[in-house]
Amino acid sequence: MGDEERVNVDDIEEEESEGLAQAPSSSDASRVIKLLLYIAGAILLVFIVIGISYLVTKYVQEQRYEREQDIVLAPPPAPLSHFDLPSFSVTTKDAEPHFAKLTVSLGYEENVALNAELVQRTPQIQHIINIVLRGKKYEDMDSVEDTVNLSEEIKAHINTILISGKVKEVYFREFVVN
Repeated sequence: MGDEERVNVDDIEEEESEGLAQAPSSSDASRVIKLLLYIAGAILLVFIVIGISYLVTKYVQEQRYEREQDIVLAPPPAPLSHFDLPSFSVTTKDAEPHFAKLTVSLGYEENVALNAELVQRTPQIQHIINIVLRGKKYEDMDSVEDTVNLSEEIKAHINTILISGKVKEVYFREFVVN
């Protein structure tokens, strides 16, 4: 057992330090590669999301454009002729009555025979409107929807007695409910 067989402690330490130095560098390299792969994947994902968003937006805009192209703009209809009735003053059917004052105008398409019939039936039309109004409560006349329903009801009752034509609209020129 001579000097040749003797192991130099410095050589062993040197070899171990070289092995240790190489091992972390290979793990560091694998970490860098993993990090670069994650970054590349994230960038690819962002491009895919942007591409899909672009395609969806383009599709929605095309559909909207097609719908807008299907709309045909028609000119508004000609104004209707009107027949004005005197004002109506009634009280509501509530336990504590409210006062209502209405001025009604009947809209119809130009028809001389219907105009003559409306003039002849004015007292009958007033009677119908008074009956309809007296059956109403305050809650039946306090909103826009209720007002529209009231005009439709009056129109339906008046059209049942007319022969020469039909009333198209009932206009309230004045509508006050206290």
